[in-house]
Amino acid sequence: MEQNSTSAEVQFTGLGVLERALFGFAASLPCLVFFGVNVLILYTLRSRAVFREASRHVLLFHLLLADTLQMILMQTLFLLGSMHLLLVFPLCALLVVMTHATHDFSPLMLVLMSLERLVAVRMPLRHAAIATPRNSVWACLAAWALTVSTVMVRLGLMLPSSNMPALSAQMSQTCNSLVLYPTSQSRLFDEALVYTLFVVAFFSIAGSYAAVMSAARSLSTDQASARKARATLLLHLFQLSLMVSSTYMDILQVALYYALPRVVFGRVQTIIYIFLVVLPKCLSVLVYGLRDPAIRTALILNLCCRRKGRTNAMY
Repeated sequence: MEQNSTSAEVQFTGLGVLERALFGFAASLPCLVFFGVNVLILYTLRSRAVFREASRHVLLFHLLLADTLQMILMQTLFLLGSMHLLLVFPLCALLVVMTHATHDFSPLMLVLMSLERLVAVRMPLRHAAIATPRNSVWACLAAWALTVSTVMVRLGLMLPSSNMPALSAQMSQTCNSLVLYPTSQSRLFDEALVYTLFVVAFFSIAGSYAAVMSAARSLSTDQASARKARATLLLHLFQLSLMVSSTYMDILQVALYYALPRVVFGRVQTIIYIFLVVLPKCLSVLVYGLRDPAIRTALILNLCCRRKGRTNAMY
């Protein structure tokens, strides 16, 4: 009887491992696909001078770079959690703060991209002088500097100053942002930083949209450019809303963890991860990369050249 019980327990454990492996593969597959597309678009944006000299393409490059890095970091944390691997505190804190940095950088880039479209519509004659590649790079560097400063504040909140030996100890739980903050006040301060960033980004993009709408009523405004700018700004707002929803992932997971059975929670956790983390990060590629005719044409040419090169190499 004891042998049968042990055998059933082993079979159940094997099924659990197999199911976790299948869900992990289902979550990793779209990440791998869009990671390849992201890398190809990033290469396309840097390989052609016409993209390196256009302000909106410089901003797009930094946005895709941040999204790609965040996709890698989030996938790493997801796989560590699904395999129940425990990390030492410094390594976990490094992964989490890097994820926070890339996450906070994306809305700042949406603000810069919105302002660039606003200048293109409201001041078309001065757009070339204001939105230069040099100014765009400096704006991106300023956004990175602001992001790093907020991340350093978060890192200070994560470090348990009252228990320094814990810094070198192995964590008792899987790595995520919820278990790193030692007090509820530190978690509240972190949430306040994130929400302030998104509120500022929302009003900046919404204000740019209102200004473009106002300019579109003028007869001297290029109506085609105004229509494209309105559509782009609406997409910025939509993507910002997806970013906001991804910030609630940890809170939603905690609520579901206590409300659902453990097996059901594991399945729901994977679905939430795919729809709230993976797909919003892939939206930048579909909206800003493939939607742009110039990038789409260059991307197709790169794919065709690579395929032709492989074919010639085979013969």
